[in-house]
Amino acid sequence: MRPADLLRWAVRDSARGLTASGLGGLGYQAGLILLPWCLGRALDEGITTGDTDALLLWAGITLAVSVALTGAEFAMRWWATLAGVRTGNRLLLRIAGRVLGWDAATAHRFGSGDLVTRGTRDVEQITVWLSTVPSLASGVLGFLAVLVVVGTLDPMLAVIGLSTVPLLVAVNLWYPRRYENANSALSAAHGARADAVEDLLSASTAVRGLGGETVLVERHHSASAVVRDRALALARVAAGWAAHAPFVPWLATAIGLAAGGLAVLDGRFSVGGLVAFASWMALLGRQVMMLTFRFGQLGDAWTAAGRIGGVLTAEPLLAGPAEPVPLGAGALTASGLTVELDGREPLRLPDLTVEPGEFVAVVGPVGTGKSTLLRLLARLDDPAAGTVRLGGTDLRDAAVAEVRDAVTVVGQRPLLLSGTIAENLRLGRAGLTDGQLRDACRTAGILDHIESLPEGFGTVVGERGSTVSGGQLQRLALARGLLRGARVLLLDDVTSAVDARTEQRILDGLRALGTTVVFATSRPAVAESADRVVDLGVHEGRLVSHG
Repeated sequence: MRPADLLRWAVRDSARGLTASGLGGLGYQAGLILLPWCLGRALDEGITTGDTDALLLWAGITLAVSVALTGAEFAMRWWATLAGVRTGNRLLLRIAGRVLGWDAATAHRFGSGDLVTRGTRDVEQITVWLSTVPSLASGVLGFLAVLVVVGTLDPMLAVIGLSTVPLLVAVNLWYPRRYENANSALSAAHGARADAVEDLLSASTAVRGLGGETVLVERHHSASAVVRDRALALARVAAGWAAHAPFVPWLATAIGLAAGGLAVLDGRFSVGGLVAFASWMALLGRQVMMLTFRFGQLGDAWTAAGRIGGVLTAEPLLAGPAEPVPLGAGALTASGLTVELDGREPLRLPDLTVEPGEFVAVVGPVGTGKSTLLRLLARLDDPAAGTVRLGGTDLRDAAVAEVRDAVTVVGQRPLLLSGTIAENLRLGRAGLTDGQLRDACRTAGILDHIESLPEGFGTVVGERGSTVSGGQLQRLALARGLLRGARVLLLDDVTSAVDARTEQRILDGLRALGTTVVFATSRPAVAESADRVVDLGVHEGRLVSHG
């Protein structure tokens, strides 16, 4: 998606609010132009002539214009901010919806920190830009109106005012491209530093004691230094742009004041007209500064839109078929599965058939493909060759959402979100009753522990399950997987951190469910409880499978 396409979508999405804001902006610009004119009339018709009534009249008109100007500015800013925030929230939901539909291979194209930056800093830049669109549009009209008004005062002053246009065009052609390049470099640096921060905060515990924390800190320092350098480079461009653009009308104001002052002394021009000219030129300088700032924000939004567009157009490798076939009832089968591995020989997995309600344990040494097999059975990855079928339907022919509903995976390294135990178990499925939570936790061997906590299911577990042990984390993840109510449950060594007594309770509970279970494990108790054991280790060239 091109940046222009995304920005056009954002404008269309917030069109109603931006229109209301734009009307306020037109009133605001009209008020800014009227104020110098009212001041000039008050000087020429009231102060210079000594006419008190005229002075009070124009003072009252000036007050009325000021009140209207204040109201118009409030309306412009309020409606624009409201529109920008609403569209920014919808854009974030678009990003989240896209990311949630990705497979692992697609997600790996983006660093986790960089992805967070795209969903926060980049979305915020588009939100900010949207809230300034009415100000930019009305500011351009106001700028042109000031030039027209100045042109009606006096031919000489009109020439001085209009002479600023070519110089302003030159300035605003020179800086934008340099600003965009510098801002793109800064955005990329922020994404790289976000990845470094993510590693520093989440991985430092794992590598502590190995000397790895020093490497992580150094990576962060290096990434931060790049951010600093690129931020300074952007600041230099922005400072030059902001300084040079308004200098042009300010220079014209000084020249016009000298020329107009001589005309006043010669009686060819009024004091009020000269004051109005100086005020309008000051307004011109202010508008140029504002427009320069707004064009800079447009550059920020353009860069952000390009980065967000990369997320919105990233297609998952595991895309669903154009005409999905419903999953039928029946066995889960795998045949001829081969997985390509970087720098290694292809991994060939055995054919497998798991009947409905059967409990199959998959065992084998590390590296024989137990976790890989589960990922293929759940269609979290596709094999280089071979097929996985459920009820006779190739998983690649079924809708991805239907596969997710039918097959649930509980991984080796489960993740809990910051929140309560109940919130983590439900994961937004408000229809789950407290009784269902209790039943799932009883089967997972965690109910007694939860009920012993002062807050019970309302206990906050902390981000990534930081306040629970490894065994408790595994059991909570298992309970969450059970609550999915899937036809097939794939478990990846989810009892590796629990004691033998608890493990046996979990296995007894799983068998009582009657659900199809494929359990990759290194635990003897799991193999002993299974209906059948599939050993991925090869003995004399043949797969060992025994009941």
